[in-house]
Amino acid sequence: MPESNAGLPSFSEGLPRPNITIDEVRRLAGELYGVSGEVRELGSQQDRNFLFTEPASPARPAGRRVLFKVSNRAVRRDEIEAQNEAMRRMHAAGHPSPAPVASLAGLDIETADVDGAPHSIRLLTFVDGTPLIDFEHFSASTIAAMGTLVGQVVQTLDGFEHPGLDRELQWDLRVGERLVDELIGHVTDPERQALVLAALEATAAALAPLKDELPLQAIHGDLTDDNLVATSGVLGRPELSGIIDFGDVGTGWRVAELAVACTAVFHHDPARPLAVLPLIRAFDAVVPLTDAEIDALWPLIVLRGAALVVSGLQQVAIDDGNDYAEAALEREWTIFAVPAGLDARAATAAIRRALGREAAAGPSSSSDGGATLLDADLARRARVITLDYTSTALRDGSWLGEEGAEAEAQLLLLGARSGGVAATRFGEARLTRSLGVSHDAPVNVATGVELYSASDLALTAPFGGLVSAAEGHVTISDGARTIVIAGARGLTEARTLDGESAAAPARVESGESFAEIAGWAQVTLQAGEVSALDAAAAPLPRFVTAEEFPAWCAVFGDPSELIGLAPSSIGGAGADETLRARLDAYAPLQGHYYAHPPQIERGWREMLIDTDGRHYLDMVNNVTALGHGHPVLADTVAQQWRMLNTNSRFNYASVAEFSERLLETLPDSFDTVLLVNSGTEAVDLALRLTKAYTGRDDVACVEESYHGWSYASDAVSTSTSDNPLAAELRAPWVHAFDAPNAYRGTHRGADAGERYAADAIAEIERLAEAGTPIGTFIAEPRNGNAGAIEVPAGYLAAVYDAVRAGGGAVIADEVQVGYGRQGDVFWGFEQHAGPGGDPIVPDVVTVAKAMGNGHPLGAVITRSEIAQALADQGTFFSSAGGSTLSAKLGVTVLDIMRDDRLQENAHEVGGYLREQLVALAERQPLIGALHGRGLYQGIELVRDRETLEPATSETQALCDRMLALGVIVQPTGDRGNVLKVKPPLCFTKESADRFVATLDEVLTRGL
Repeated sequence: MPESNAGLPSFSEGLPRPNITIDEVRRLAGELYGVSGEVRELGSQQDRNFLFTEPASPARPAGRRVLFKVSNRAVRRDEIEAQNEAMRRMHAAGHPSPAPVASLAGLDIETADVDGAPHSIRLLTFVDGTPLIDFEHFSASTIAAMGTLVGQVVQTLDGFEHPGLDRELQWDLRVGERLVDELIGHVTDPERQALVLAALEATAAALAPLKDELPLQAIHGDLTDDNLVATSGVLGRPELSGIIDFGDVGTGWRVAELAVACTAVFHHDPARPLAVLPLIRAFDAVVPLTDAEIDALWPLIVLRGAALVVSGLQQVAIDDGNDYAEAALEREWTIFAVPAGLDARAATAAIRRALGREAAAGPSSSSDGGATLLDADLARRARVITLDYTSTALRDGSWLGEEGAEAEAQLLLLGARSGGVAATRFGEARLTRSLGVSHDAPVNVATGVELYSASDLALTAPFGGLVSAAEGHVTISDGARTIVIAGARGLTEARTLDGESAAAPARVESGESFAEIAGWAQVTLQAGEVSALDAAAAPLPRFVTAEEFPAWCAVFGDPSELIGLAPSSIGGAGADETLRARLDAYAPLQGHYYAHPPQIERGWREMLIDTDGRHYLDMVNNVTALGHGHPVLADTVAQQWRMLNTNSRFNYASVAEFSERLLETLPDSFDTVLLVNSGTEAVDLALRLTKAYTGRDDVACVEESYHGWSYASDAVSTSTSDNPLAAELRAPWVHAFDAPNAYRGTHRGADAGERYAADAIAEIERLAEAGTPIGTFIAEPRNGNAGAIEVPAGYLAAVYDAVRAGGGAVIADEVQVGYGRQGDVFWGFEQHAGPGGDPIVPDVVTVAKAMGNGHPLGAVITRSEIAQALADQGTFFSSAGGSTLSAKLGVTVLDIMRDDRLQENAHEVGGYLREQLVALAERQPLIGALHGRGLYQGIELVRDRETLEPATSETQALCDRMLALGVIVQPTGDRGNVLKVKPPLCFTKESADRFVATLDEVLTRGL
């Protein structure tokens, strides 16, 4: 508890705000400063602030805005003078801040009678901007910018001296312990009061040896999100623009300025206490922290939160009608509870790592002479259960929801029956604790090892120490470390120190029995000395987030070796290390999603799972049409691998069956199939076929399209997002038509298709007259790479007719948009009709992606005479194309699509998703247009719905923020402003709701 308060002034009386009416404010402002105009009160805890907006004038069309401030009568004049001087220093350093405006009498500070007592009054310039607190979400860059600014303020105030800085201020953390101790009675909720008192005791103990080592200087004292103002940047992201409210300026611990700023972050992201690390790191880059300041920082953060809680409750109690203080109460509790919920040892270790300083090591896992908790023979037979993303025992989503706990218990039970005892792994990010897709990272990393025994099991001491037992907990400690066993009971034969009571701490030697378990128990290795009573009353967390786990390793150690098991091998390369290895060995030109991507190693249905066990909603994977980890497909592939996988020149049934099944999906004119391994290969082969068939080299395509990476398919790919030099490097035999985009293209409106077609036909005729007639026209039935852009009605039919009339052939590239994804049709070209109303029919169809559900599989489907034209020039063979495995897999995909009704699901859920997006677009102006159908859609983001200015930077920032909230979505299109929405076809309405809600949150709360 805090040291004695004897002889010091009390905070218990409080500081009610000045009692002044709006009419009095108007009168005093006019009399003292000649100010009039619209007046509005702004919030304040202990002062009164009024914003005046003066009438517009030719000199100031918008009218001048000034702040009329009535200081609490407890504030001395020299304190206000110090505040004014601090503001001037900020201005001189280039930080926009309020500035005193001289009164009609030429004074910076006036005195007036308010409610029968003299009060100091000032008029201050108003700092334009929005208080940071009004921005709901803080990005890491915003948090870091706060740290930089706070460091700069500390630099600016360093060396500032003034008599008014010597203050007895309740916000001075040097007296924070006394403040909380005196005002704790205002916390009337027993549970909350107990939490505050426990935090106060821990804080006092942590700060006691550090206080004399903490540097002192002038500080602002309240650099929170209330008092930092910002302008709105990209998609609402705040850009700091000023500092206000210098009412708490005084002498204090330098590190207190940082601690106060940190507390502003917690209520914006309560699930992530370590979200403050960028702020601390940025501050340290400006003002290097001493070791003592680092060790004091987290306790001071907690102390500031406690001070806010008790002071806020006191203010509401003594200051009836203070809505500002009343509204802040729950926010202030969050500001306290979030950092108080993270052990200061863990937090300090995280801070030290973030600053590149040496962090405390965790407790030692060495035993005395090889002694272990488990008998050596039993330990050898123990079954270690794997519950993370690598687990093969967890299958088909069995780890999700309530089934996860059941699966976990069942695996432990089976392991115990097999080996006598089963054990989990320390530091394992369990799938069974992940709970599926969520805005928050899962709390799933184990801080200990769980044991499950099939019968009563005696435990022996791995080192000598004191044993205590209480409420189902047994501990053994050697002073530096403690083994805590939850779910155990102590043995009565253990010797006690006083020889009188088995309940008292008992001394045991290494190798002696001291406890027993039956069924479930958890073993943790903790730093320091912990009694069983404390372990039971205030247990440390059994699971933490992956982000926090490295910090908790200053508190927890791996108990595996002390149990008698092999040490945990969990960890290895993290996502950043894996990315570096990838970039070193795997050519970077192949690209990757996100600047800092998670490491994705598993999937289930429409979810992707990273190595931390976090589940993400997969909105981009049109490759895995069935969804991830489909059990029928997995079993079929495994069985086929065991039987045979060879090339297509052997005679086997599956290649014939697959080809027949593909032809059944198409019009009767299609009668032959060629199997390859990818969409690129399919397009490349299709271009060879039509060239052989027509005898012509020249190919027409449309702008903003992508068809592949081979020489030929890349040549007809016009998208600048994939190839910025596409136009410059275009081969002379490639002719690109204007992209038929009725939303933002050359032609818009209901007749856009006819006008685009007329332009294309004119070019076809011109090329023919020039002696370079078009031999092939290739286009997607929907421009997928551009963002699922609808090809206007009538366009393809007219262009197809013109090309064929000139002796050419047409290719429908269905690699992205076909295979049931659009819901109402299996192939995209079926959406387009000719003048008579019949669907158009291409000469060649290319397909890949969905047909292999992620396995390399593609096809070219055409007429026999077209294939024969290439056969006349030689044979075609692809080693793996149409292999036994690929063909069997292709048939199975079609079976599952039929049996699971995935095309129907694409139509139904895709329609539902579109309805939700239409409603969202009505309230989110950044959404300019919705493209696509079924489960192939695009959300185009624009800054202005009239000019259609692409919101390119906003789109990428939005994708990054969506990732943090558990949704994987990416931009597409040449302008990078369309969100591609093409999830697996097993996508559910619940997932659609989650996607739309997350998108709404990001668009509403900002980046």
